[in-house]
Amino acid sequence: MEEEKINIKKIFHKLISKWYYFPLGLLITMPLAYAYIQLTEPRYLVRASMLLKGEKDKGPSQFLKGMELFQSATDLEDEIGIIKSFSNVESAIKRLNFGISYYTEKNFKTAEHYGNTPFTIHLDSSVHQLINVPIYIERLSSSKYMVSVRGKEVPTYDVITNTVKDRVPVVDIQEVVDINKPFQSKNLSFSITFNDAFKLEPDSKMFFRINNQVSLAERYRNQLNIEPISKESNIVQLTIEQAVPQKGVDFINAVMRVYLDNELYKKNQLGLRTIAFIDEQLMGVSDSLRRVEGTLESFRARSNVIDIRTSAQTLTNNLDKLETERANLEVKLKYYQYILQSLQSGKNTDIVAPSTFGVDDPLLSNLLIELSKLNQERSGLNYSAREGNPLAQVIELKITNLKASITENVSNIIDATNIALNDLNQRIARLNAQLERLPRNERELVKIQRRYDFSDNVYNYLLEKRAEAGIAIASNVVEKSVVDEAMMVGSAPVSPNKRMIYAAAFILGFGGALGLLILKDFLNDNIVTHEDLEQYTRIPFLGVVSHGSRREQSNVVANALSPVGESFRSLRVNLQYLTLGKEVNVIGITSSRESEGKTYCSVNLAAAMANSRRRTILIDADMRRPKVASYFQLENDKGLSNYLIGEASLKEIINETGIKGYDVITSGPIPPNPLDLIGTPRMAELLNELKQSYHTIIIDSPPIGFVSEYIILMKYTDANIYVVRSDYTTKYNLDRINKLYDERKVTNISILLNDVKYSRVNGYSYSYKYKQKKYKQRSYKAV
Repeated sequence: MEEEKINIKKIFHKLISKWYYFPLGLLITMPLAYAYIQLTEPRYLVRASMLLKGEKDKGPSQFLKGMELFQSATDLEDEIGIIKSFSNVESAIKRLNFGISYYTEKNFKTAEHYGNTPFTIHLDSSVHQLINVPIYIERLSSSKYMVSVRGKEVPTYDVITNTVKDRVPVVDIQEVVDINKPFQSKNLSFSITFNDAFKLEPDSKMFFRINNQVSLAERYRNQLNIEPISKESNIVQLTIEQAVPQKGVDFINAVMRVYLDNELYKKNQLGLRTIAFIDEQLMGVSDSLRRVEGTLESFRARSNVIDIRTSAQTLTNNLDKLETERANLEVKLKYYQYILQSLQSGKNTDIVAPSTFGVDDPLLSNLLIELSKLNQERSGLNYSAREGNPLAQVIELKITNLKASITENVSNIIDATNIALNDLNQRIARLNAQLERLPRNERELVKIQRRYDFSDNVYNYLLEKRAEAGIAIASNVVEKSVVDEAMMVGSAPVSPNKRMIYAAAFILGFGGALGLLILKDFLNDNIVTHEDLEQYTRIPFLGVVSHGSRREQSNVVANALSPVGESFRSLRVNLQYLTLGKEVNVIGITSSRESEGKTYCSVNLAAAMANSRRRTILIDADMRRPKVASYFQLENDKGLSNYLIGEASLKEIINETGIKGYDVITSGPIPPNPLDLIGTPRMAELLNELKQSYHTIIIDSPPIGFVSEYIILMKYTDANIYVVRSDYTTKYNLDRINKLYDERKVTNISILLNDVKYSRVNGYSYSYKYKQKKYKQRSYKAV
């Protein structure tokens, strides 16, 4: 099987011949593009930039050891996810006055106003308000205005809880209100303040919408775009497209402020928890210190003992040291128990650093730092990863194992601390026994003084640590920072992009026309050109008859100085090769079906033959749909059918046409049995008798596609012409003649392509100029 080659030249010629499709396509798409640009609200690009990972802040660690536990360890992608999270965007929306949107409308175009609005609405928070529906305000005078609202299935909204409550099936409000009084209805209540400085254009309408804050936050979240400026950079750009540039500027700035405030809040949590823990310890110590101070003052006033002797002082100092050591151990023990309780509770909060309470344990500090990093990494993933994310599961497993290690380590430390406390208690007990041997008053003073000194030392120690934590919080800063505040990019809107839209409209119009032509050609099963005939049949090609006007198609034009006339003269020449130069020829003309121009070609081919000084007669053998008589304005009361049944002689049925050497035999009255008449011996007698007087006999036969008369007539013909009408006859209509040709049931047959439309691009060119007629035919080419 031979591969079909793509004929680029043929395709190009087809496209050129249908050139008007392309401007027609552009005539449709370009106005649509213009209308879209005019009716689409322009949108402007707003951009800002942030540094999301800077150098670690060393300031707080100078004041409070252990603050490194709260250093950020999340990835850049997680930070972007946190900024773009719903909670962050919603917090930013709450800081802004986006709950109500103000608009003006004119000529089907709607413009939003922000900052300088035509009026300001103050909602009544006790009423569930209508949302997502335009509420029109028309100022009637300096003292009156009208409220108009229409809608179906309108939701109502609680502005306090930011939740949708129910739906109102039908809303139809049109009410005039005093400008100094609030508007009140069941599902809409507000007061209004008009902006007299706002200039409303003539024929403009004003309206506002109450927004669902949750939906608004989600919409802004989807519009917000955050991307790093490069793969290796920690600086990201925040962009958004807005119809009102200042609204976009305020939104992005609010998003960045909320994010930085949250980061600082999270970073301060360690210091705040440290202070809370110290305050809890201070409450107990301060109460103990006050009681001891009161006891000491009362004892001195009662016993007149002001000071302690040297031996007693020595014992007291030793006891103080041991008591201080015991107090430190008890504070550490409480801290260890606090760690153990935090781990066992399962809360994901960071733990106060060991060094805050004087615990110098590198292993425990490293374990807690690692736990803090894993907690932060998990928090970052929670913003950007879905539930069941494999990475989150791996981090969760690491946290579980790390907690088990810390729990084991802390349990061992608690056991060791209890042993140390027991030893200290034994040493303190021995010193207390020695104090018991001192005089009673002195002994009591020593005990009271010792308790006072111990409480005072612990209290001062805790105050010092609290001050360090406070200084750390006060000096805390976030590593992230704003590089560029939000601003509008350029001075022109980024959408609609006029160049892109017009380019798309041009491509769509041009491509649509091209696609339509390709589709039309693909779906077109009609025979159009000579090349189509070569593709669908092996029957020899005889020639082409060009397309004629309606007037030409209903008249004899073979002798005219026109492309149609030239077509039939060329066909006459080609027939000489088909008939092999015989002196007398019988030529049969048929087609697949009606309206293919069979009779038209028969009439004009006979005229062309007569014009070459060959006596020619045309027989209308299509007794089912005869048409030859109408070309010559002849009566069809006597003709072939009369002759075949013996009711008329040959002389009676021959009609002159007015063209020298050209006669016709009409079909006569339509018989009930044309097939039977054609097969009678009278048909052969008729042809034999005509051969004595004429050089060329042309038989206009019935179509071969539906009836069989032509098969009978073929035994009388020397040549056969099968007429195919361009862009009318389908390839399926050729199936029957192809089958007859392949089975050799028809021979000496050629195909004539009729009604071919010519243009300048496809192969033929004619030029006629003559004085007799004001007729000019410049150039024609086949489609």
